[in-house]
Amino acid sequence: MKMYNVKLEVFEGPFDLLFHLIEKNEIDLMDIPISVILEQYMEYIKTLQEMDLNVASEFIVMAATLLEIKSKMLLPKQQFKGQQLEMEEVDPREELVTKLIEYKKYKIIAQTFKEMYKIGSRFFREEPEVKYIDKKIALNYSSEDIYKAYLKVISKNNAREDEIEIKKDEYTVENKIKELLVKLVKKPFLWFSELIKKSRAKGEIIVSFIAVLELVRLNKIVAEQKTTYGDILIKSFRRGEKNEQ
Repeated sequence: MKMYNVKLEVFEGPFDLLFHLIEKNEIDLMDIPISVILEQYMEYIKTLQEMDLNVASEFIVMAATLLEIKSKMLLPKQQFKGQQLEMEEVDPREELVTKLIEYKKYKIIAQTFKEMYKIGSRFFREEPEVKYIDKKIALNYSSEDIYKAYLKVISKNNAREDEIEIKKDEYTVENKIKELLVKLVKKPFLWFSELIKKSRAKGEIIVSFIAVLELVRLNKIVAEQKTTYGDILIKSFRRGEKNEQ
């Protein structure tokens, strides 16, 4: 008996499958052809069943939902007349479209974090060397002395907390993205160390790094790091593409 290898895409849930079919067919979310999507959706489930794979209950529920929407769309539109006003029925796809739009938002966010993790994984943190001192120190203090010292530290901390003033950051990811793109118009490439040269706080450096990650995700720039702990070379996507060719 001849054996065949079948490669079947795996989807995390029914919305993942639906979104894949919509993107594959280049369908507008606001005008989903339910019949087309339902046919392809059922084809996927049928393939799973033919391969004796368990089909999760949520996939079956979604199939039933699509069938219900299709049946409602096949019915003639009912119009209710009253006080010379006609009220058409709500589009049966409306609730599904709302959920798909929400799913798309989270999918984009998840993809952004995935890209950030990919780039961030190229940076390594060196573990500090732990030194042990093999020496016993005698403490010539009574419990009362220790308690007094404790009270003194607490009073200092309380006084310090009263003086804390929270200042709103003057920089945002959007501003850093604009700043970086302007710099790349003026020169073909830029080092990350140049970008953060005038940064006044660690928070500003972090925002600059996030801006770089976001532009990499959007294919606006190319970021390269030749060595571990090395500086990051930043180039505009078009210029980086030309250089590689």
